[in-house]
Amino acid sequence: MNPDRYYLADQEIKLDTPDAKHKLTQRLRQYLELRNVSILPGNGCSIPLGAPVLNDTRKLKPEIQTEPYKLSNSQQQQQALALLDLLLPGSSPPISVEAFLGVLSNIISNTQSLPTTTTFQVNNTPVTRQEANALDNLLKKWLYHRCLQISDPPEDKITHHRELFRRILLRSTNLPRCKVFTTNYDLILEHALDSLGIMYLDGFTGTIKRTLHSESYHYDLYYPGETTEGHVSRVDRVLHLYKLHGSINWRRSNGGSTLDVTTSPAIPMDADYGDVMVYPSPLKATETHGYPYSEMLRRFSSQMNQPQSVLITIGYAFMDEHINRLIYQALNVPSFVLVIVVPEFPVPATNAQPGPEHEIWRLINHVKSTRIVVITGGSKVDGQYKQGAGTLQDFATTVMPDITELDIEARVSDEARRADRREQEAPLAE
Repeated sequence: MNPDRYYLADQEIKLDTPDAKHKLTQRLRQYLELRNVSILPGNGCSIPLGAPVLNDTRKLKPEIQTEPYKLSNSQQQQQALALLDLLLPGSSPPISVEAFLGVLSNIISNTQSLPTTTTFQVNNTPVTRQEANALDNLLKKWLYHRCLQISDPPEDKITHHRELFRRILLRSTNLPRCKVFTTNYDLILEHALDSLGIMYLDGFTGTIKRTLHSESYHYDLYYPGETTEGHVSRVDRVLHLYKLHGSINWRRSNGGSTLDVTTSPAIPMDADYGDVMVYPSPLKATETHGYPYSEMLRRFSSQMNQPQSVLITIGYAFMDEHINRLIYQALNVPSFVLVIVVPEFPVPATNAQPGPEHEIWRLINHVKSTRIVVITGGSKVDGQYKQGAGTLQDFATTVMPDITELDIEARVSDEARRADRREQEAPLAE
């Protein structure tokens, strides 16, 4: 069990008293009242619902040989498994699924870009484009179906997602819309927003055929004017949603000479899993440095570099270097605040207890500022962190400020102080 506590830079503060918890909640309330608020839910928010753990591709081999994950074409299935063994032999160090998809994308890109090159050499063994495509499709099929299995959860399973959004939307409607950035491929956030009746701008326009037009993030929603002056009112419950690594319902769609991104609820055919837009390969320029991933990351960077901004990460393990780099850059802005919510967080390495420096500690030691707040603590239930200040469950329900309740408490306290003052000032009865 990891005890509940939080850090202001490297200063540890235990959350073992009501006063300590109250001070943290008040601090978070101040952050929510900043002009620009962003939330970054990571895979840790989806794992308790059954999301796949992506840190070791090699361990997936038994699962990807079963339904519904294996390819229907037995020859392609065997090619994919053989290539997996070649690229990741039993003694190889762990590599995440996302990073490994980047390796496959590099192989495919090289064999497509050079007309004279139809194979790629690995330990003097030729690897064909077809074999790389087969393994790419197999892993994306596995990832698609694992995410699909949790993407339509019953409402009682997304209570804490719903509560997080409810409390975020209690901030003043005069402030800019809250921005939600996520690295998750599943549709849990969308279902939580739908169940709350929250309207969100996700960059797509259209009804039957929804196509990504990022300029739609500049739109907003208003009620029509109800007075003779024609004044309009801003719709309250609206936020922006950005999927930094894509989504299982995104598809590549070649429209003439351009590459469109559309949405589709249909389950792809085996040959089409490569067009399911999940994870931007770090090596394929047409994906990472082009549309749409670079657009999502550009907006992430732009949002954090606005004055008076706060980013709250929940369940994000700081394993994505391209995102971490943008966060490091944002910390150069004097008014930027970073709040990290993680269930497990190691004590800093010391000479007495040496060890590898955790990425969050590296960030803290690099910036050395109380503008970095780490909230941690959690206990495992059935092998998963589901309780503690560093989990979505407790952060959304007990740590995150409920502005409505705090306003009521403040008004009650103020009324009590005024009544006490009147009583003290009243003349004594003779």
